[in-house]
Amino acid sequence: MERVDRARRRRPRPWRWIGTLALAAGASAWLAWPDAPRPIEPASRVMAFAPPPPSRVAPLRETAVRRPPPRRVAAPAPRRTPAARDAGEVEICGFGAVRLPADDPYGLNRVPETVRRSALDEVDRRMLASGDEQVQAAALMIGAQSHGGEAPSRIDRLAQLADHSQDPVVYAIAVEACRAWTPEQGGACQLLSRAQWVHLDPDNALPWLELAAEAEQAQQPDAEDAAMHRAASARRSDAHAGVLPALVERALVDAHAAPLQRTLALSASWSAQAAWAPPRSGQAYLYCQAEALGDANRRQTCDALARTLTQRGMSLADVSVGIAIGRNVGWPAERLQALQDELDALGHAGRFQSAVGLDLSCAAVERTQGWMRRLAGAGEVQAAREVLAHSGRSVAQWSARDRKDFALAKATADAAATASP
Repeated sequence: MERVDRARRRRPRPWRWIGTLALAAGASAWLAWPDAPRPIEPASRVMAFAPPPPSRVAPLRETAVRRPPPRRVAAPAPRRTPAARDAGEVEICGFGAVRLPADDPYGLNRVPETVRRSALDEVDRRMLASGDEQVQAAALMIGAQSHGGEAPSRIDRLAQLADHSQDPVVYAIAVEACRAWTPEQGGACQLLSRAQWVHLDPDNALPWLELAAEAEQAQQPDAEDAAMHRAASARRSDAHAGVLPALVERALVDAHAAPLQRTLALSASWSAQAAWAPPRSGQAYLYCQAEALGDANRRQTCDALARTLTQRGMSLADVSVGIAIGRNVGWPAERLQALQDELDALGHAGRFQSAVGLDLSCAAVERTQGWMRRLAGAGEVQAAREVLAHSGRSVAQWSARDRKDFALAKATADAAATASP
């Protein structure tokens, strides 16, 4: 109990957040799909640390590891110039212009329910019939989010698919879908284990951090130390950003799907991806609290964790946590400031690229899906670096703009708080 209480006390408080901007990436995607749950706030500016899931370790199976099949990326649809529309009208790609009532800014709800459901059911059927396990897993995950009452059965099928698969992407999708599962509920989620996940994807820090979180909750310090050591030596930290939209596109590339089917299926996948839990790098921060670094072995592990997250982390949240750990282990101020400046610049450069779901015109769908392709292919950090490189602005310029916007938003928030009763 003492260890649990101490872990609870040492949880860091979020720093530097802007309500409107921080929610832009996730909330806009959620709003595009009325039945999807509200996503967790992005962690690039807010350090959101979810509590570890219930312990459920299944025996580690000796299985051969194979690489997932290469992802095929659909060729972009031809761009078209949108026709002039009356005020109050918006375009939904594949459906046409719809007029919005004053109290409803989201055009998706103007597509008749029967039309929406028919289009999505056809895409779902194609994906579930695919011979690609990753596409099947994506269909089950997205359907669990958007089909309401079918969620338990779909998650059960997804867990069974992962249990018989050697594909780490399939396993990662299933672990994500089973986060809300508890042992009392039974079902196939109990077949999954973090031990099997690290067996399938040993070069990824993320499953090792998940295993460390499980060990910490079970009060197994030696197992936690071992998992953290392996996470620190991992070649990458990949939270599979953008994987669901990429798999939907893979399923539709040869299917000659109608434009409305593609628009609605991608919108549903964006919403499901937005609800994905933040990366487990927060567990590394809890492990590397300053007061715990008196132990030389732990300090060495934490220094390596900070380097892994800042140099090989694929999400901005990873880099943010790596900087915080580097500060705890005593990295030079100049090094920390350079990393923070780049993080601020990347966050600002990529922030509005991921504001998805509100505009479903053909041009906006292509723009959003192009961003998702980059996320799935290279990760959030590299995708933002590409935006920054093509912007013509330097890291210093982007970072300064980010600090200016943050100061303005903070002043506005402070003024609003002062004015409130």
